[in-house]
Amino acid sequence: MQLKIKSKNLNLSDGQKELIETKVMKLQNFADRLEDESVEFRVEVRHEKARKSSDAYICQLTIFAPNAVIRAETRNETIENALDECLDKIKVQIERYKAKLHRSEKKSLEPEPVEVKEEEFEIPNILRRKRFTDSSPLSEEEAIEKMELVGHGFFLFNNSDTGRFSVVYKRDDGYYGIIEPKHDND
Repeated sequence: MQLKIKSKNLNLSDGQKELIETKVMKLQNFADRLEDESVEFRVEVRHEKARKSSDAYICQLTIFAPNAVIRAETRNETIENALDECLDKIKVQIERYKAKLHRSEKKSLEPEPVEVKEEEFEIPNILRRKRFTDSSPLSEEEAIEKMELVGHGFFLFNNSDTGRFSVVYKRDDGYYGIIEPKHDND
């Protein structure tokens, strides 16, 4: 397992770095596959000006595991509280990851890896641009599972049912929606 700790707009003390390392290392106990040397844990802690002081510190934890990217992000008034909340969220995501692996082992199918390259640009109003290199067809159910694993509210995927790129998103009522392009022959 590899661990990378990054801070932005603040300097982490050695004690804070040790605390982060100790708590993140305990996540290996939640899934056998997280103990693998190829697994990378990235922790980013940053300080931002916020309207509420309870949102000043942001902790983002991303796990690059076999065949999945697992991510959680939280905001709080202290680094330690943001970290604890982030760890609680990521544990839920890890359980989903384990359940997904268990289901796929039953089907004897190994899920396709998704590679996401993140690039930052200096274009006004665009903070982040993501490019998807894996366009393997997924069913709508598989796309929902992957979206839940990364903790996002939407997910772009190549829909195996239609052969087109689609976006699955989580609605406020707890259900999911699909957005897909309309072609002239529809």
